[in-house]
Amino acid sequence: MEDNKIIELYFSRDEDAVTRTKESYGRQLYALAFRILQSKEDAEECENDTYMKAWDSIPPQKPKHFFAYLARICRNTALNMAKK
Repeated sequence: MEDNKIIELYFSRDEDAVTRTKESYGRQLYALAFRILQSKEDAEECENDTYMKAWDSIPPQKPKHFFAYLARICRNTALNMAKK
C-alpha cells in the first residue's frame, strides 16, 4: 500500500493503518531497533512503540517521507531504551 494511503488511514483513525504500516515497514523498523539494542525482545517492543507513537502523532503531523518519519521515531525510542 502506498504511503499516502496509509497516512490517510491514520487521519481517518482507522486501526488498519497500524497493520498496513507493519506490513510495509515492520521488518525495517525491527532491524533498525535490533542494530541499536542487540536484543530481540527490546527490538520488538521498540517496533511496537513506534506504531503507537505514530498513531498518537498522525494527525496533526502529516509526514512527507513516511519511512523516514517512522525511522526517526524508532531510532529515538531505541536510543532512549539503550540509555536505560
